[in-house]
Amino acid sequence: MTKDRFYKDFTPEELEIGYSYMMAELEHLPESHFLRILFNIVWRDFKDNKFSYDGATFVKERSKATIFEVASIIHDWRNYLGYVGRIIDQEFIDIMIVLRYDFELIKERWLLLLIATPLNIFRHKYLLKKYQNPKSLNLYKLSNH
Repeated sequence: MTKDRFYKDFTPEELEIGYSYMMAELEHLPESHFLRILFNIVWRDFKDNKFSYDGATFVKERSKATIFEVASIIHDWRNYLGYVGRIIDQEFIDIMIVLRYDFELIKERWLLLLIATPLNIFRHKYLLKKYQNPKSLNLYKLSNH
């Protein structure tokens, strides 16, 4: 798997399969649902090559058919913008819950986040100098939707 792939680096077939898969993940939500709106913003930025996406990091993807999934692409987008931390991780978990990801996959990712997030915060603050405080964001929260 090639890391740091922008929209332009995927084949039309990969993009079509991935987009269709993500739309299927969202299909049970109303059109006006916050996640649908957020996903549209993220997808537009991805299409404009504003950030790269390489699928789930260090764990398997939800589907064997594609690396694209709603929770991971939103989490990667936030990360690229410099928003990292437990608040962002909770949004990631909440998205997986509302989109009915398998409990074992959620648990596996949560455990990885416990280890990786402090390192990612350090990386963004001190190496990349790109850390943004996520407290000001309008984040998806399962308890609010």
